[in-house]
Amino acid sequence: MFPVFSDGGRAMTSTVERVDADSSPRPWDPGQPHHELAADVRWWMGTPLSFGLFGRLALDQVAYRKVAAAVDASGRFAANFTDRGINSYLWNGPLAFSDESDRRATAERLKAKHGAVHGVGKGDFAGERFSALDPKLWKWVGTTSLNIFYAGYIAVYGEHFTDEQREVVWRTVCAMADVGLPSDAAEVPATVAEMQAYYDEIADAELAANPFLLWAADQFADPPVPTLFGPAWLHRLIEPAWRVTVPLLARPARICAESATHPKMMELLGSEWNSAKQLEFTVYRVGIRAARRWLPRWAVLEPMAYNRYRYEQLRAFHNRYELKSFAAR
Repeated sequence: MFPVFSDGGRAMTSTVERVDADSSPRPWDPGQPHHELAADVRWWMGTPLSFGLFGRLALDQVAYRKVAAAVDASGRFAANFTDRGINSYLWNGPLAFSDESDRRATAERLKAKHGAVHGVGKGDFAGERFSALDPKLWKWVGTTSLNIFYAGYIAVYGEHFTDEQREVVWRTVCAMADVGLPSDAAEVPATVAEMQAYYDEIADAELAANPFLLWAADQFADPPVPTLFGPAWLHRLIEPAWRVTVPLLARPARICAESATHPKMMELLGSEWNSAKQLEFTVYRVGIRAARRWLPRWAVLEPMAYNRYRYEQLRAFHNRYELKSFAAR
């Protein structure tokens, strides 16, 4: 049984019925199979901790040589690896928790900005042609991005899930971040079985060690001070403490991610899973569950997710006490 995201022990589900009743039902809507599980997955995607602890799974993307060539050519990760990771996560709020019109606009901006990513690799990737809007690459990047949240949730809660429950988790993750291209070849797998088969196929045919992959793996272990927010003097002030504490905090992120890493990626990164790591992950898993269950919502959710959570609570309150009818009694 999954520990439902709760308020002081009270189960927190979707709490409201659809206003746009003509739309297709979402996995977390009341009446849908396992809707409470889907609702919990939904808020998991709004928890920065989920991305922070399982974001290392994004290394899967750059084990695909054409993707690595594209990312390397941009130079943005080399400029500041931490800033670029934060940039990636900041798309999550508008894509997953904003109003429908804003979600569509954000998805279009995301695709438009990726349209500029094309060309020929340089340095270690000289001669490698790439385009971010290549349907095959879009499918891989999309699937691996969704897998960060799917695999993380399954690792923390899904040890005894049925196949049906795992499907609910995957469908919910896909429904929360639907950013597809108008091409069947770019569509992410619709089911868990299809996703796993696709992962195995790409692992066998495309994934291999490359200089950017190995460099990025090292960056996860010792990321630079972020400079996106605040003045330069503040960055210099926090750097000594950052250099001491962040490598220690990187250890839980590595263990959590490795608990859900594909065997091919473990091989490429020169790592192996063992009983000691399993025991360590068990401790982290207990901590993650406890934090999501008992900490206040504002401390767990990122701002846009918390805004959506509060909005739905308030909407439910108003719906609960509105007149049943304006007709005479």
